[in-house]
Amino acid sequence: MPQTRRPSVTARRTLVAVAPPVLAAGVVLSVFLSLRDRLPGRMATHIGPGGHADGFSGQGSFLAVTLGALLGYAVLFGGLTLWIRTDPGVQRVTAATGGAVAALTGWLVVAVLRANAGADDAASVTLPGLQAVLAFAAAAVCAALGWAACGRAEEGDTASGPSAAAVRLPLRDSEAASWSRVSRSRALPVTGVLILAGALVVAITAGWASALPLLATGALLVLLTGARVTADRRGITVTPALTSWPRLNIPLERIAEAGHRPVDAFRDFGGWGYRARPGASGIVLRSGDALSARLTTGSEFVVTVDDAATAAALLNTLADRERRTPTGG
Repeated sequence: MPQTRRPSVTARRTLVAVAPPVLAAGVVLSVFLSLRDRLPGRMATHIGPGGHADGFSGQGSFLAVTLGALLGYAVLFGGLTLWIRTDPGVQRVTAATGGAVAALTGWLVVAVLRANAGADDAASVTLPGLQAVLAFAAAAVCAALGWAACGRAEEGDTASGPSAAAVRLPLRDSEAASWSRVSRSRALPVTGVLILAGALVVAITAGWASALPLLATGALLVLLTGARVTADRRGITVTPALTSWPRLNIPLERIAEAGHRPVDAFRDFGGWGYRARPGASGIVLRSGDALSARLTTGSEFVVTVDDAATAAALLNTLADRERRTPTGG
């Protein structure tokens, strides 16, 4: 069965995502309190493209919004890092991104506070473009440090497929058997319909030529969101439900063992469709039961489908037969 990452690894990466926003909130609060007597009651809180103020608010509302945003980053990125612990690659990116966003926001807020200090009129406040460059540089440094602090994925942290006690389906050597089911997605057709609606708006406002890419994408999502999954002497074969192409095949000789397990589309694979992450790949059209094959390379292939246990048992029997007959006869 799949294993989750060890708590120490997830805890470290969650800390990488949470600590920078909390530290940035502390720095912003300290700078605000130190400059409070020199800040105008109506502060410049947004600097336009020319470096001049074009947005204003009171001291209290500016501080509340800023601290709320930074602490919200801690909750958002910390929660995501903890939630997607089964995908070490995405987890590492999420944690490092949380630190970068906090550093960028904190730097710019502190720069705005310093620019307001001593100003008689908030409309006269300016902020040089160099501050934006420095803010992005700080974000890049924080992201790099966070990436290093997260560390690499450790062996045994990712799913490796079914266990050694995988079930076999009773089948004589002279008997042939095949299993087939159609797996459908709910999320992808809705996405396709929304894209088609957007394409219609684009067609009305900008012409049909501009809408063609959206029309093609939406139509594909609507029509190709079902997959036929077949388990037989050819191994695992996945094709669109309405056509026989494109075809994805995992032959029996590549399957070390098959089983089934629950899959969360977003948490385990970051979305729907053909998905790949370190140590695993597959066709994920929904969350729920999935056929899971541990391949001879050590990686895992999954496809979400009902009655996956029966398909796994048949594949194990056929794979055993394949190994007993080197020529495949």
